[in-house]
This record gives sequence, structure tokens and C-alpha cells, in this order.
Amino acid sequence: MGRNSEKDPNRPKRAQSAYFIFMGDFREKCKRTGEADTSNVTEFTKLASTKWKALNEEDRKPWDERAALDKQRYEREMESYHPPPGMGGGKARRKKDPYAPKRPKSGYLHYLEAFRAKHPELGHKEIVSKGAEEWGRLTDEQKVPYNKLYETAKEEYNAKMQAMVSKDH
Repeated sequence: MGRNSEKDPNRPKRAQSAYFIFMGDFREKCKRTGEADTSNVTEFTKLASTKWKALNEEDRKPWDERAALDKQRYEREMESYHPPPGMGGGKARRKKDPYAPKRPKSGYLHYLEAFRAKHPELGHKEIVSKGAEEWGRLTDEQKVPYNKLYETAKEEYNAKMQAMVSKDH
């Protein structure tokens, strides 16, 4: 099944940005006047983006206004749009088994837990940033106890998953 085969052809077309509207206008102008070669997409896009960057806020205003109108149109159309069954929610996510065991914490997360216990005065951001710094400075030998905790937890997790899978089949 191809990527486009799952799209609803009746879904409202997304709103274009001011830059994309400018690109379309610039492409049409270049085709009419021959100002630039529109057949080489890469070169044309480079030229158009240079022109766009050179515009000041006042010069961009017409495209900003058209983009705002297009956004309003899109929002209006999306309010009344109801996707057909099976097409409404993007990618279907696999349902997580609520009884499945939790994945084991990495050695780093075990280290962070210990770091948090040593530094209760630090806030969450400081614990994460300073803990990461400290973890980076540790030698492989100093990381061994934390990685052993992970390995043990991983073995338990794998055993539980194996038991769960064999129960299902």
C-alpha cells in the first residue's frame, strides 16, 4: 500500500505559507517574463529564496495577508470536514498492552536516581543537566554498578515478556 493510498481526496487542502504563495507567484512571473529558468527546481528555489529573504516586512505583506486568508479558509473547511471511517487519525498506533511489564531503566537513569537522592536541593532541570555532566565525566569502571542494575532489570524484563508472549500463544 502506497503512502498516498490512505489519504482522503475530499480532505481540505492545507493552508499555504506566505513563502509558498510567493514561490508560486514568482514562478508564474518568471515563466511569463523569462527572468529565470523554472525547469531547474534547485536553482530556481535558491533564486526565489534569495529574493524572499531580500524582501522587508512591508514588501512581504501581500503574501502574509494571502496566507492568513488561506489559513482562515483551511480552518473553516476543517470545522465542517468529517473524515470517513478509518481515515481520521493519522497513523494507527499499536495498542499498548496494559499488562505488559515496564521496560528496564538504563544505567544512566539508575545513576540519575542516585544523583537525585544525593542532591535533594536541586530542581528537575538542574538534576538532569548536572547529572548528565557528571555521567559524562565518569569512567566506564565507575558506570559498571549502574549498568549492572540495568542488565539485571533487562533480564527480568525479557523473562517477563517471554512468559507473557508464551501465555498469549
